[in-house]
Amino acid sequence: MAVLITLKGPNIGRRFLLDDGSSIIGRQPEVPVCLESLAVSRNHARIVREQGAFYVEDSGSSNGTFVNGHRIAGRVPFAEGDTLQIGPYELELHVEKPALTTEPAQIIRARIDAQPSNHSIFEQKPAQKLQVMLQIAQDLGQTLDIDPLLGRLLEHLLRLFPQADRGMVLFCEGERLVVRAQRTRQLGDHGDFPYSRTIVRRALDEGVGLLSEDVRGDRNLVLSATLVSLNLRSFLCVPLLGWENRRLGIIQLDCLRPNQAFRQEDLEMLAAIALQAGVVLQNAAYHADRIREERLHQEILMARDIQQMFLPTEFGLVGPGAELFAQCLPAREVSGDLYDFFRLTDGRFAFFIGDVSGKGMSAALFMIAVRTLARHLAPSAVGAADFLQRLNVALTADNPTYLYVTMIFGIFDGKDGSVVLANGGHPPPLIRRADGRVEVVPMKPGLMIGSAPVPVRLTDTRVDLAPGDTLILYTDGYLEATGGDGKTEFGIDRLREAVGGARTPLALEGCATETAAAIRRYTGRDELQDDQTLVLLRRR
Repeated sequence: MAVLITLKGPNIGRRFLLDDGSSIIGRQPEVPVCLESLAVSRNHARIVREQGAFYVEDSGSSNGTFVNGHRIAGRVPFAEGDTLQIGPYELELHVEKPALTTEPAQIIRARIDAQPSNHSIFEQKPAQKLQVMLQIAQDLGQTLDIDPLLGRLLEHLLRLFPQADRGMVLFCEGERLVVRAQRTRQLGDHGDFPYSRTIVRRALDEGVGLLSEDVRGDRNLVLSATLVSLNLRSFLCVPLLGWENRRLGIIQLDCLRPNQAFRQEDLEMLAAIALQAGVVLQNAAYHADRIREERLHQEILMARDIQQMFLPTEFGLVGPGAELFAQCLPAREVSGDLYDFFRLTDGRFAFFIGDVSGKGMSAALFMIAVRTLARHLAPSAVGAADFLQRLNVALTADNPTYLYVTMIFGIFDGKDGSVVLANGGHPPPLIRRADGRVEVVPMKPGLMIGSAPVPVRLTDTRVDLAPGDTLILYTDGYLEATGGDGKTEFGIDRLREAVGGARTPLALEGCATETAAAIRRYTGRDELQDDQTLVLLRRR
């Protein structure tokens, strides 16, 4: 199994499992290695595996792909321990070899197929097994809280199997087995019980129940160092299987006393109980997941409401010389886009639009931090470029998330209709003239704000709005919306067409509505692919 491990950048330690053939790296959510950063292209690069060897190919990305610090062109070899740099991410290739166990292959005295289709489990003493299973099902059915449920299950088993001195339940959590519950007859013995990983992994992987009647005296059982240290006399180990034979974990019962042992009928009994318990446990896990999802959904809805409160809607603040409208349409419950506007002490009107790297709650929280800093820093800035430089210093001084924001900041003077703009890595604004022509404001994008602790070289750009002219700021959710083929983007030319021409005399809110409708017609669906934020400023 080959994985990419994040060494630097967002989500340090995150692991990406690579496909056996080709694994695409990009910003699209559906690719195997999804890196949620605006510095990463939608289809940035790919890792190819051929005959056990790995190669990296750049897919024509904007910002390049680097292996061990060198920008690549075409296909280059990629070996274990090599580093891959894409945007703010540094990743390392790690090839995980099958774990080698120090325990020799075990020969178990008896084993039994623990699948529900094995009706032989119920052939011996069916009435007793039915009675026990009904009793356990009734007791376990009284709660859907997994930890108390597991405790009750083990208490039942210690009563049912007098040979058992201790019992444990291990749950599968990804690739790991984790002890979730344990019980013992020894008072005061609360430490974690040791167990043989070879035995529990065999029971789980093969879906079989295992029995050893006499661990020390069984000539067919090869004693490992682990088994000797456990001081076992006899044990039962059966898997917990859920719907469609999903591996949930295992139940193990240990006998430590001499002259005591589990028998074949005990293995059959425990396997039958595990079948019932597996279904109950999966129902409980499903119920717990639903509760967590509902709680998270409610928290996200509250976060969305709070976030919307930070987006101002008092558009009359711009003053009598102009009109303003802004809207943010989130692709998810919460957005990484932002806009804001406020009046400066000298009477001019400040505004900005931004797009935070990443998605979801982390981007939304970073957005609020950016907005708060912006309101704090703007009054002391001597211009638009100076403001973005100050904001970059403030964000990079303490930014453990490695998130950043693209932003256009502007200052409007209602006396003469002038606007001073500065651009930090954001798509360039548009000007719609009074006659319907739409122009791209020529300005250098500059460095993304908060992306690097280096001085940001930005300059102010002045544009003059004649009466009837409209300044249009937007996020890349408008440009990068793809059509029915999933590849061709809406692009700047279609956006210019959508906001210009016949839409020029519309009210600004109507223009924003028509632009959003044009995107929906192009994509063929109502769901947004990315956040879409628009700011329109028209001189009267």
